[in-house]
Amino acid sequence: MSLPFSDLKESRMNIDAIRAATPLTATTVYMDTAAASLPPDSVLDEARRYLLDTGHIGIYLPSFRKETYARVETVRATLAAFLGARQHEIAFTKNATEAISLVARGIDWKEGDEILVADTEMLSNLLPWRRLEATHGIVVKMIAADASGILAPESFADAITARTRLVTFSHVPNSTGAVQPAARICAIARERGVMSLVNASQSVGMLPVNVADIGCDFLAGCGRKALRATEGSGFLYVHEARIDTLEPVLAGWWNGAYDRATGALSFVAGARRFEAGCPIVPAILALGAAVRYAESIGIAAIAERVRDLTAYAVEQFATLPGFELYGPAKAADRIGIVPFNLRGVDPATLVAALEAEQCIIEAGGFMADAILARYGVTTMARVSLHYFNTRDEIDRVVRIIRTAVA
Repeated sequence: MSLPFSDLKESRMNIDAIRAATPLTATTVYMDTAAASLPPDSVLDEARRYLLDTGHIGIYLPSFRKETYARVETVRATLAAFLGARQHEIAFTKNATEAISLVARGIDWKEGDEILVADTEMLSNLLPWRRLEATHGIVVKMIAADASGILAPESFADAITARTRLVTFSHVPNSTGAVQPAARICAIARERGVMSLVNASQSVGMLPVNVADIGCDFLAGCGRKALRATEGSGFLYVHEARIDTLEPVLAGWWNGAYDRATGALSFVAGARRFEAGCPIVPAILALGAAVRYAESIGIAAIAERVRDLTAYAVEQFATLPGFELYGPAKAADRIGIVPFNLRGVDPATLVAALEAEQCIIEAGGFMADAILARYGVTTMARVSLHYFNTRDEIDRVVRIIRTAVA
């Protein structure tokens, strides 16, 4: 059952209504939002209607195609407003990984240029820079988080040199759930004339994210996690001052311009120049619906509820024998993600026991080897919550684990 946006707004955080709009919550405890969340039916309906129309109306019926591209631009404007950006500063991508790579490959690097990368990063925000190290002779300098997984802005300040071109980090790392001081780190970079790229994959849709407040040059994000959109929906924010200096990696008809009088080829204006080929329309429309859904509830309300659930989950999981928590010890310093191990227990055992009872969590290294090495582990269990979860579900998961390890 889809819940109309107007009804949601009136009820604000009516959890029963929200869960009714996400049918799987009636039968399954879903705690893997950090990998991909559950889209509400209204988001799925947006993609479904478009796909049906392409077959029933004709995907290239001129009036339909004109309307489709107008809807894409409406989503661009909606997303821009949601992020505190301007419409021409938003590019659609398939995911945050692609967005990060567009920045990595679009900057005019010189041999010896330095990039500061947080050691909390997963592979998608590490491999692009390591490849540039191998192919362009840049220097990657890792910035260590403290024992709780929090980055100190001063660590970036101390590491910046005259050769530093970019600093990059995750607003909320996928392996710890730590909420990083993004605005302070970006302010240091800006003061030193250094560009900043924030990976907001885990924070957009769960925390208020405003690019003007953060002060970043680039911000990468995806729809399938906290925003509760579908796979294939990602975006890149590029500050307008950086648009013309970032070389598009991909080129084609969608982002190209042709001057019939002179025969000159160029790129279109704005961040759309970083998109090439036919846009992934179903995912983009679903992304727009997901943003509207989140706005109808209120990001501040979402953040407050998820913080409460996170603190409760840490408290309850701590009653399990041999419990080891990774990331910040203070509940106020983390959101959504609770990574842990039980001493002597393979995390995969917990995942299997929960799956048998229709409870979904995840275990693994989460492609974040550096931070796992800090904790002396190679794998962990990870519970990742969202506002549709409940305390009762947390209690159920704890009971199942307790029985499984008894």
